[in-house]
Amino acid sequence: MTRFRDELQLIAAQAPEVDLAERVVRGARRRKAATLGSAVASLVAAALTATVLITTPNGASMTSGEIANVLPASGVDPAAYAYYDFCGRQWDYRKNTHTFAGQECAQWRLVTRTGGSFRMPEALSVYTEQVPENYMNTGGPLAISSDGKRVAYYSEKDQKFAVRDLADGRIWLTPQTVTRETMVKNGTLLILSPDGRFLGLPSRTNSVVDMETGQVAEIPKGWHVRRIGNGGSPVVVSDGKDRLGLFDDGKVTPLNQTSPQVGELSADGRTLVYLDGQEVKDHVVTHDFDTIVTLDLTTGKVLSRAKFTDVPEGFRFPRIGGWHSPTEVVLSDVLRDMSWGGKKDGVPTLGEVTYAIDVNTGRIRKLAEYTYKAWSGDLIVPGF
Repeated sequence: MTRFRDELQLIAAQAPEVDLAERVVRGARRRKAATLGSAVASLVAAALTATVLITTPNGASMTSGEIANVLPASGVDPAAYAYYDFCGRQWDYRKNTHTFAGQECAQWRLVTRTGGSFRMPEALSVYTEQVPENYMNTGGPLAISSDGKRVAYYSEKDQKFAVRDLADGRIWLTPQTVTRETMVKNGTLLILSPDGRFLGLPSRTNSVVDMETGQVAEIPKGWHVRRIGNGGSPVVVSDGKDRLGLFDDGKVTPLNQTSPQVGELSADGRTLVYLDGQEVKDHVVTHDFDTIVTLDLTTGKVLSRAKFTDVPEGFRFPRIGGWHSPTEVVLSDVLRDMSWGGKKDGVPTLGEVTYAIDVNTGRIRKLAEYTYKAWSGDLIVPGF
């Protein structure tokens, strides 16, 4: 599912030139079992199949049997989330991935905050070249800016990464060309600045691109982009051991902090937020995150450190996204209630749940639930 995409792709970014997974097998629950330098993911459960119904507090929904309208050239409201679901059919990387080639129902579908549902033919969704050697590379990357106004994706037609403004329809392409073959073999991760102007490419090209000017900043070897501030600065990077640093003027200044889960920078670019408390032994996570930390990037001093409190039922493996308010940050977790039994169709409910956490008190409260019933798929929310 989507929650481990970030970690696995960053592993791929740091590894030698071999076939690597861009995403986890869709339709499986996969948990990163160690830091980026030495990760061992555990396969938890495979999903079953059927018609898909996406539901959120906004009330937007669409079944997989329906084909959404093509995303209009302009005038689109901010995105609430995006997803694809393998057409609601059983997916077997060894046998039938090629049958999804050209299928409209296999395209990325974007759902707006006002409930509009649109497919994005220009955004590569499902890799159809699946064989046992690269079976985990099941889908193309997509990212949504935290304000929901811009979407980043891989344009197969242009063989470049693209950022699209949903309101005015402008599309910017990266200067770098990346072939589909390279995408399937190596995968990548897309990191948008909160304003959607700057695009980070941690793997292979390992750079930050100003999408409006085409200017490219190359990240020094051994470091990879984690977060980008509004206006393109600051740029937070990390190495293979999750040690954090600041990139500026071609150089990296290490920070005295380590974390595999780094949130978006504050609006003024001054505050970095990250999760702490994870413990790893013999490549297995023995204790997961239990603390949220804020850091003043101008002084290097920790501003706050708070243990999680009022933890909701089912909350277990958080990852961190953008700011929900001046004092709250968004966390995301995979849906725990997979509903394997007791249903006439026997289909589990998959999805993501978002929470807000107060950086000063650690108090966690539930925000929204994004669910779908299917064999497999992927769901992206803004700012992760």
